[in-house]
Amino acid sequence: MGSALAGDHLGAIIAAARTAHCRSDASTGTARQFVVAIVPAHNEQGRIQACLTSLRRQSQPPDVVIVVADNCTDDTVVEATGAGATVVETVNNRDRKAGALNYALNRVLGHLGTDDGVLLMDADSELTEHFLAVATRRLQEHTDDAPIGGIGGVFVGDRHLADDGGRWSLVRQLQHNEYVRYARHVARRSGRALVLTGTGSLFRAGALTEVARARQLGLLPDGGDSKSVYDTGSLTEDNELTLSLKRLGYRTISPRECLVYTAMMPTVSQLFEQRRRWQRGALENLGSHGLRRHTGPYAVRQLGTYIGVLFLPLYAMTLTTALIRFGSVDWLQPLWVTVAVVYVGEQAWSVRRGGWRSVGLSLMVIPEFLLTVLLNLVYTVSLLGLLAGTGERWGRQVDERSVQHLVGRGHHAEHDVEVLSGDHQHRQWWRVLLVPVVVVAAAGMVLLLPLVALNAAWMAVAVFVLVGFGLTLLRLVPLPMT
Repeated sequence: MGSALAGDHLGAIIAAARTAHCRSDASTGTARQFVVAIVPAHNEQGRIQACLTSLRRQSQPPDVVIVVADNCTDDTVVEATGAGATVVETVNNRDRKAGALNYALNRVLGHLGTDDGVLLMDADSELTEHFLAVATRRLQEHTDDAPIGGIGGVFVGDRHLADDGGRWSLVRQLQHNEYVRYARHVARRSGRALVLTGTGSLFRAGALTEVARARQLGLLPDGGDSKSVYDTGSLTEDNELTLSLKRLGYRTISPRECLVYTAMMPTVSQLFEQRRRWQRGALENLGSHGLRRHTGPYAVRQLGTYIGVLFLPLYAMTLTTALIRFGSVDWLQPLWVTVAVVYVGEQAWSVRRGGWRSVGLSLMVIPEFLLTVLLNLVYTVSLLGLLAGTGERWGRQVDERSVQHLVGRGHHAEHDVEVLSGDHQHRQWWRVLLVPVVVVAAAGMVLLLPLVALNAAWMAVAVFVLVGFGLTLLRLVPLPMT
């Protein structure tokens, strides 16, 4: 059985675990990395058991498992202690997941050595059996390059998507396909990670301590004035922490063996809100860190994303204009037919590890096209919100019972239920004026170019398609074996 205790007692728990760790290493003649796992949880009674079971079943399990119960109104604490975890409850936390993690990290890092490991994972996620064994080995690698600060998991869809009777849905399958392709993309980059995912990542304790110290000294962004590891003012704290580690000279990788099964959004509206938070947060993090060497790849990626957003309406307007002027277009030119066939084939091939449902959905084309349209809307809304400096409410979905529980504990419901986030504090009149300027410029390109220069519009479409075709061919190159 686990225990529920005050956060100030975590030092004693870690000291006892370290003693047991050293005795175990001495008896076996090994030298394993000491690892503390921290799992923030808000009302996760339905999934916390599976999460903790995946930790117990690791071929190299963590030495201490701490569940941070954050304003829970269900049986998360009971379930977690029953599963053998040490449970601490946050006090007056209004900063959601980042605040819960900081609460634990502020009480843990001082008791850890520089090379100890800190596993941070979501309560609705599960690690594959050898995740920690691989991650600890890679984290301790010594090279002439920059040291590794964190090992991120490669997240894939819920392992029960296809076999947990009745849980399959189109929107979940679309996300599953995305995650399968993401895993392949990371593998093609030899594990180089743009983001250390919050679903499951192992960090060097010394690196996290250095991040906290840099925030305290004003060397890293700290919009939430947290003076800790996570910037509580960031909408996407995992992305921001990755940027901070890279800014301090650390490398981040995601080995293909470190898989994490994670929950997916069950509805289109929830998927839209999740991706809107991710995108808005990514843009804000780029703004807070500025254009530097470590943010260059992110900036290039965002630029490519927004060029892609313009492509679909430009293509639709160009095609419509051509049909109106000439009555028809030549749909069967060999080059464009080849491009279409290769693209559809590559998309289906890239999700084959997801099973027959993944391949079948990809070959249908239309569902994934509609997802692309949805994501383009996400990117557009996020950019306009950033330019205008609007605040966004990213709150937990809670019922009246939860609200009353929080109020009864001395909290203010209007702050605890929803927290105003985003860089609204920097809102200025000139930023608001940027919105119509950007909208008019984009609309002018998309709507006017085909009308005044149809050949130039077709040329722009052709260049975009051929660049995409070249990238598609590169993705068909076999994956490296190492």
